[in-house]
Amino acid sequence: MKQRRVVLKDIADRVGLTVNTVSRALKNKEDISLATRQEIQRIAIEMGYIPDAVASSLRSGSTKVIGIMYDNIANPYFMIMIEILHQKLHDVGYEIMIFTSFGDRSKLNVEVFNLMAARRLDGIITFLKPNRDVVHLAKKNGIPMVILGREGEDIGVDSVYTNDVQGGSIMGEYLYKNGHRNVGYIGVPNDILCSVQRAQGLINYYQKQGIDIPEDHIRYMEHFEDSLRQQIDYLIARGVTAIFCFNDSMAYESMVYIKQVYPDKNIEVTGYDYIGERLIIPVGLTTIGTNKRAMIDDAVYVLLRRMKEPDAEVITKVHETFLVKI
Repeated sequence: MKQRRVVLKDIADRVGLTVNTVSRALKNKEDISLATRQEIQRIAIEMGYIPDAVASSLRSGSTKVIGIMYDNIANPYFMIMIEILHQKLHDVGYEIMIFTSFGDRSKLNVEVFNLMAARRLDGIITFLKPNRDVVHLAKKNGIPMVILGREGEDIGVDSVYTNDVQGGSIMGEYLYKNGHRNVGYIGVPNDILCSVQRAQGLINYYQKQGIDIPEDHIRYMEHFEDSLRQQIDYLIARGVTAIFCFNDSMAYESMVYIKQVYPDKNIEVTGYDYIGERLIIPVGLTTIGTNKRAMIDDAVYVLLRRMKEPDAEVITKVHETFLVKI
């Protein structure tokens, strides 16, 4: 039989103090003596007390929790960014609740948003671009939201992301100066703007050198399809000497596949995200980096500002990129 939940009054009756004193002791408030705090905390554990976050949020109007949404559990980039996010939010008094989804063609849709909103989050930082229905619901319900890693100006949502055209151009310059005249690009679906912009940066640089990259050398995978290897096969059949991948995760997978299937081919593979900055990976990769901590600082700043000023103008923060050779 399920036991009745222990509440603050039960602890107060046990120790002979007021509910307010018990509450402050459990929150480790310094106006309660250390000895009293330790004793109350000990008894609370003994009695099986667990704070009721829902009741607390109803009283205060805040859960002190921020929801984080992303869609690719296999990509280490998100774990790196979420770790930094967790540290930053904790420093300003918030905890995080992580949500993952396959999304609706890599978008934050109403079904998933409603699951998040039902947790009474104080705000949302999403790596998925929300659709317009989600934007409407968030604004109508006063739920602050920031998009991290993708643009939001066109839908009126605060966003922090990298200069993807610049990143693609920087990679184009590297590949060209490294002797590559026949190159290809493999990106995520082309309805994700940052994927198209990284390719565009590559195309722009080569055009400035008098070289037009063939249209069929710019390859976009489809939603819900694992076609990376087929795209590699296609490009190698067309004689490319270098492949620029949308992110490092795809690049590392491509390197392994090429080594196994085309051991005699000298194909240079490059990426984007610089996950090697935070992970020990025993394989060198030329990639595009940005200041991850600065991006997180901006995302948290923008979210907190939106909480205080819900009707403020939309903020867009675009971060510069740089080449990294590992």
